[in-house]
Amino acid sequence: MRGASKTVVILVVTGLVAVLAIAFLFERIPPATIGVKIAQWGGGVVKKDYDTGFRLGVTGYHRWIFLDKRTHFLTFSSNITRATTQERPNLEIRTKDNNLANVDVTVTYRIKEGEGHLIIVDGYRDQYRDRVTSTVESVLREELAQLRSEDFTSTKTRFARSEATLPVLTAAMAPFHVEPLDLLIRAVRFPEQYEVKLQQKQLTNQKALLASASERVEKQEQVTGVISKETEAMEKEKRAGWDKLLQDVRSDNEIAIATILGEAEVYDRTTRSNAEADYVTFLAEGGLALAKAEALRDELRNKALDTVGGHILLATQAAENLQIGDVTLNSNDPAVPTILDLGEMVRLLVGRE
Repeated sequence: MRGASKTVVILVVTGLVAVLAIAFLFERIPPATIGVKIAQWGGGVVKKDYDTGFRLGVTGYHRWIFLDKRTHFLTFSSNITRATTQERPNLEIRTKDNNLANVDVTVTYRIKEGEGHLIIVDGYRDQYRDRVTSTVESVLREELAQLRSEDFTSTKTRFARSEATLPVLTAAMAPFHVEPLDLLIRAVRFPEQYEVKLQQKQLTNQKALLASASERVEKQEQVTGVISKETEAMEKEKRAGWDKLLQDVRSDNEIAIATILGEAEVYDRTTRSNAEADYVTFLAEGGLALAKAEALRDELRNKALDTVGGHILLATQAAENLQIGDVTLNSNDPAVPTILDLGEMVRLLVGRE
């Protein structure tokens, strides 16, 4: 019993020591976080970015700094009520044609892969967001100022300007060890008087486009009408050709069917006549053969009956078929044969031995 208790105590103590050792020797880096390790007693910042997980770090000797690895959103908008590091008021841009435009823009960026520790080395831990914000604002003011007022109304032109601005942002943000991902111009507002003029101009342009489109539609309808008539004529021509071909084929088939039926009728009649003639011939030949056989039978029978054996056979049959009503026998006269002696009766009928 004491041994079991001692074992339990040892296991508990070992577990506590292990937990304390892990807590003392390892540091947990949360998800979506870059860990930067600093050796406090010499060595400085370790030149490596540590990803999520448990990393070796001795408590008291190493110090950890965590940076956000997720995508950062820098927004310039008119809906911002309180300016922060990542949310700023909209940009007031002087366009190329000397108009003021209030622009809502969003820029997404993130810390460059493998350069998180360099932010700490360069001393930008608490400043890199502000530096990025001021740099992006400066670049956008310069790049968007190259657009004319009408350019902001063209989606294609806005996208082209955004794509052209991204490389400039990449170069300008590189010293802070971050990189831009995307640039989106979300909204543009002009002064009220110019908005009215711009809308009127846009309406005029739309009407011009509508008129041009209507003209193209009319031209296309004319072309379509011509094509429709040509198609209809071709259809009629094709249909007439197909009808003629069908009629020719039908006539040929009817002629072929009539020919086959005529030949079949001739064949039927010829075959039937030949069969009837053969039947009569074979019937006559059969009758003749039967008559010859009967005559030969009678002849052979007569020859057979004309012999002694034939006479005996006839006498025997006559004796067998003889019917005598009343017979008076004289037993005293030996010359009178008895009817019970068939052989004697035969000799009597035949007339000889």
